[in-house]
Amino acid sequence: MLLGATAAAFVVTERLKLEPSPVTHVFVTKVFSPTCECETDLAVVGFRLRKAQRLTLSIVDTERNTIRTLVGPAKRRAGSFSATWDGRDTDGAVVADGVYRPLLHLRHRTILMPNRLRVDTTPPRVRLRSLGPRVLEPGTRLRVRYALDEPAQVYVFLNGRRVVLGRSTRQRWKVEWPARGRPGVYHVTVAARDVAGNLSDATRPIAVVIPLSVATTSVRVAPGRLLAVRIVPAGHRAYHWRLAKREGLSSARRLVLRAPGKAGRYALVIRQDGIARRVRVTVTRPKPAP
Repeated sequence: MLLGATAAAFVVTERLKLEPSPVTHVFVTKVFSPTCECETDLAVVGFRLRKAQRLTLSIVDTERNTIRTLVGPAKRRAGSFSATWDGRDTDGAVVADGVYRPLLHLRHRTILMPNRLRVDTTPPRVRLRSLGPRVLEPGTRLRVRYALDEPAQVYVFLNGRRVVLGRSTRQRWKVEWPARGRPGVYHVTVAARDVAGNLSDATRPIAVVIPLSVATTSVRVAPGRLLAVRIVPAGHRAYHWRLAKREGLSSARRLVLRAPGKAGRYALVIRQDGIARRVRVTVTRPKPAP
């Protein structure tokens, strides 16, 4: 009797081995973070059923303990099927970081899917290796070199506004930003988001300056006459100017001053954010009367 039962079981087992898998086109999220509050805070388990089945889909740990039942038992039609997991157990608590797998119970078969699903809630750490130049002249590029403790994408922020999203997830790399913006002092911070979606803390802010530009490089003017200097880009922040023994503040796009009364060469110094610009001023000798 026992021999007959064993033989029957062997026949059934061999028949199941020859049958095509009841599920095809399996897709399982590889890694996600249920706490990231981002696009990757859910995992997806998807596949196609060859025929209508009564199924139960669960998530199990490495010891095959059931962590959460996602679906079922329920009757499902043949075709595409998918379910999501929010990384929480039956009690609603976020599970521990680690590897989990989907377990599928069908009417006559149980399939432990080989696809590993990793929960990762630990943010990456980013360290600045170098950042410069600190004065961003027109046409220069801000270069940021960094190191990460795990693969992640780097974000560079200027006064809290993102200006760079790194494409690489290499752990030691660099990004560049073509400097552009109004003159002023800006604070650069860097953060990183790992492949699971966890966002790191920002690095300490580092100050950089986009300096004021002066379009006029030199002026020739008669003694005591008005001279004009064009400031770009236009802004509303004040700058300091000094010419000979006179000085003052202005925020005008076109700085108009009276030239010294004595012929000679002078330097008009325009200063903002600690950066000085110089304009050569040549006061010409008055022409002798005919």
